[in-house]
Amino acid sequence: MTVSLVRFDGSLDSLRKAIDLCAGFEKLDKDDRVLIKPNNCFRHRIMPPYGMVTTSWIMNAVVRLLLEHGCKNISIGEGAIIGIFDELAPETKRGFKGTGMERMAKKYGIKLIDFNEGAFEELDLGGTKVQVSRAALETDFLVNVPVLKTHFQARVSLGFKNMKGCLNKASKKRFHSSKRLDTLICLLNEAIKSDLVIIDGIYMLEKGPETLAGVAHRKDLIIASRDIFECDVVGATVMGIDPSHVDYLREFAQRHNRSFDISAIEIKGQDMEVLKERLEWRFEPDKELLGPSNVTGLSAPYPGQTLCSACGATLALALSIFGKDNPGMDFGGVAFYYGLGLKPERDSQAVLLYGDCAIRSNKGLQNAIKIEGCPPTLTKTLLALMKALLSKPRMFKMLLLRTTKLIGIRLGVYREVFPGWERYRTREFDRTHF
Repeated sequence: MTVSLVRFDGSLDSLRKAIDLCAGFEKLDKDDRVLIKPNNCFRHRIMPPYGMVTTSWIMNAVVRLLLEHGCKNISIGEGAIIGIFDELAPETKRGFKGTGMERMAKKYGIKLIDFNEGAFEELDLGGTKVQVSRAALETDFLVNVPVLKTHFQARVSLGFKNMKGCLNKASKKRFHSSKRLDTLICLLNEAIKSDLVIIDGIYMLEKGPETLAGVAHRKDLIIASRDIFECDVVGATVMGIDPSHVDYLREFAQRHNRSFDISAIEIKGQDMEVLKERLEWRFEPDKELLGPSNVTGLSAPYPGQTLCSACGATLALALSIFGKDNPGMDFGGVAFYYGLGLKPERDSQAVLLYGDCAIRSNKGLQNAIKIEGCPPTLTKTLLALMKALLSKPRMFKMLLLRTTKLIGIRLGVYREVFPGWERYRTREFDRTHF
C-alpha cells in the first residue's frame, strides 16, 4: 500500500492528487454504496472548529471527486457526542448544520445519516458487546475522513479512533467504562473496514480533542491511503507522536504482524521529514482550563481513559466558563473526581464527584458533593459549581450574567471568547473552510 502526503493549496487538485497517488479509488465501483465518515464529534458554534472537526472544504472535495468518478449512492454518517447541551435538537444534526455539511448534502443530493438514531447491529468485541451502526457495516466503500489531531487519552485521534463515532451512545461510554479503550478501538477497526482514509490536515490540533484546552495550528496537509494502519502511523509521526506508543496501533500491529518501520512504508508526495512537528498530547485539565483565568484552589487532575467523551466535553466547557466568570478566585483546595479511575483520599465537601460513574465508584463517600448525570448537562454542571463554590451574592451575579450569555449564544447574537482564542482571528484560520 501507499501513503500520500500532499500540500493543500486550496484547489480540488490537491485532494485529487492525494487520492491518485495512493490509488484511492482503484477498487471503487461507480455503483457502490459509498459512506463518508467525517470527524464531526460535536458542534462548534461555541468552540473554534479548527483541527477539531473535519472541514467542510475537504468533505465537499471528497463528494465532488466521488461524483466525478460516477458514484450515485453517497451518504455521510456520524454519531456526535450527545447529552452535553440542553437543547432538544440532536447533536449530530446541529453538527452537520454548523459545519456546512447539511448545506452541501442538499446541494449534491447526499444522504445524511445520524448514527445515534440507528439501526444498529450488535458486535462482540473480545467479550464486550457493543451496538454499531448498520450503515457503517453494510456499506460497499467506506471513506474515513478524520482530522490531524492529538488526543489527551489516546495520544492521537486519526483513522482508527474516528470509527468510534459509529457506535451508539451506550457503546461509546462502554469503551471507556470497560477500561479497554485501546483494545476496543483496535477490535472495532477489524469489524469496520475503511476502504480509503483521508486525514484532513488543513489544521492540526495539539492537546486535543477540542479547542478549549487544545491549540490548533495551520498545517495545509492531506494524508491519504487505502491502508488505515499505515495512514495512522504516518499521521502520528508527522505530529511527533511515536506510533508504537499508541496502544491501539501497537495491539493492531501485534495481531496482524504489522511493522512501525516508516522506511518500509511507500510514501509519495511531500518529504515527511520536512513535515514533522513535535506536538504535546497530554494535559492537566485544571492547568489548561482554569489557568488562563488565574483560578486557583480547584483541581481537575488528568483522568486517564475511563472518563468518557460526553462527561469530558461537558466538564471542560463548564470549567472554562466557570473560570472565565470568576477570574482570579482561590477556592482553597476543592478537587474534582470523574470517570472510574480517580479515587479521593478523604470524604469532605471539598470533593466533587462528577457524573454517575464517579458517584457509583465512590459509594462510600457521604459528604462529597455529587453532580449526577450521564453526562450532567452544561446547565446542571454550572448550577452545581455555583452552589458549591460561590457565595450567594456572587452566585446570583454569575447566574444572571451566564443566563444572559447562554440565551445570546442560542439566539446567535453573542459569541463566547475564551483566553487563547484570539489567535483564531488571524488570517491563517479561515472560517470559510467550514
